[in-house]
Amino acid sequence: DRLSSWKADLLTKAGRLILLQYVLTSMLIYILLALELPPCVLKAIDKIRRGFLWKGRKDARGGHCLLAWPKVTRPICLGGLGISDLQKLGSALKLRWLWLQKTEPEKAWAFFPIQAQPQLQAFFAMAVETIIGNGKNTRFWLDRWLLGQSLKQTLPHLFSAIAVRARRRTVYDAISGRRWISDIKGALNMQVLIEYLHLWDLLSNIELQAGVDDTHIWRFSTTGVYSTKSAYEALFIGATQFGSWERIWKSWAPGKCKFFMWTVAHNRCWTADRLAKRGLNHPPKCPLCDQVGETIDHLLVSCVFSRQFWFCILQHFGLQAAAPQLDDHCFIDWWAGASSRFSGQVQKGVNSIIILGSWLVWKHRNYCVFDGGTPSLSRVMTTFREDVQQWSVAGARGVSYLLALPPTS
Repeated sequence: DRLSSWKADLLTKAGRLILLQYVLTSMLIYILLALELPPCVLKAIDKIRRGFLWKGRKDARGGHCLLAWPKVTRPICLGGLGISDLQKLGSALKLRWLWLQKTEPEKAWAFFPIQAQPQLQAFFAMAVETIIGNGKNTRFWLDRWLLGQSLKQTLPHLFSAIAVRARRRTVYDAISGRRWISDIKGALNMQVLIEYLHLWDLLSNIELQAGVDDTHIWRFSTTGVYSTKSAYEALFIGATQFGSWERIWKSWAPGKCKFFMWTVAHNRCWTADRLAKRGLNHPPKCPLCDQVGETIDHLLVSCVFSRQFWFCILQHFGLQAAAPQLDDHCFIDWWAGASSRFSGQVQKGVNSIIILGSWLVWKHRNYCVFDGGTPSLSRVMTTFREDVQQWSVAGARGVSYLLALPPTS
């Protein structure tokens, strides 16, 4: 039990995220590589991982979890935190054995049956294309070696007439002596005959190369060679992209600030509107302007206090044209528009400044709510000037570039 020695209560959620992904999850790699863990075991492990992330202990109640765990375990480009999905990670690791069995058939263990679910085997068959050499390591009916598809897909009626045992025949065996013809069993209808003639024409142009091995290509990597990373990412194909991921995770900022911006993008901050939905105590109006109800978009971009704050900090760098306008009501949309105005180091600096400004507005809001403080623009601006210098010294090159620009009048 290592969790107690990690002092999770002293870590930010961003710090726990690092330990969770690169230590706690990594402990399972060799187990997942060798075994297929039952769903109940994966669920129990996920309960521990979820509890450590949100509360720093083995378990956490539903109210402590800001976002559903299946969304959290997506890649960052899909809106998650990049924590490995154990089920998909296990599948990606299992694909490694199928790849080695296909590409290194001379290994002693290659003849042992590999326990893989039919869905995983179908995915592997779709992911691998073959360039024929001698045809001895490619299945005639099942592998993708002709026209970029398997004959099972291209000629489904003819494939249904093939004897079950013959369906795993290699290209070399099938073409030698035209054994694939003798594998056809049962009555032949018109569709089977049409596909038979089509296959005859296709094979008339195929010539095997006796001294050349078959070449297998993994479609999901630029090198054509299997990797666990490419297989894992391929299992998320079709998922919706997360538009803000680069501005959040590629910008220079401390991890805790990036984590906060991630919760902002998912509208998972405990502002008054979300507290009211759950029947919890909440401020009746925005703590900073005391004019309307509080939402995260209002707090960061629509509130008059925030707008004045954004104008002041952007004016300091001569970028006041990017400050929120009266028709800006969605923070993420405003951030995207403000960032797209610039390029290069200026854009990087603007993204870092917006992250810092949002973090300071949120901290000042909490100061007013929990400590009974009074909204003070001068207080936030003083903190901003101090922090922006510290970020520059710490390595924020975009911020350093903005600070080096000639002062504006």
